[in-house]
Amino acid sequence: MMQVIKRTFVTAGVVLAGSLLLSSCERGNVNAQTGAPDLSVTTEDGSGDDVNISTAVNTALMADPQLQHLDIQIETRKGDVKLWGQVETQAQREQAAMITAATSGVHSVNNQLEVK
Repeated sequence: MMQVIKRTFVTAGVVLAGSLLLSSCERGNVNAQTGAPDLSVTTEDGSGDDVNISTAVNTALMADPQLQHLDIQIETRKGDVKLWGQVETQAQREQAAMITAATSGVHSVNNQLEVK
């Protein structure tokens, strides 16, 4: 239960940080083909994209029934994602890496998850 609460707070923190970054940036252009606004944010140091990538990875990991109850930490720098924490099985470790690698914007995965 504590892991779920901790992950919820971490997720809320990532979303809050992303919201703060987005509120201080100019709005993106409107996509001429779909008419939808371009919500991607690019800052000089790449941190805006990194927040979006971390949020997307966290959302994808939480959506997986095998991983949603685990405390997996995520750090993203210029599209390179580091995972750390503990998982119960090698299969969970590999699944987390596959999901992360498949997430849009991820360039590489540094999987430092440890099997308990």
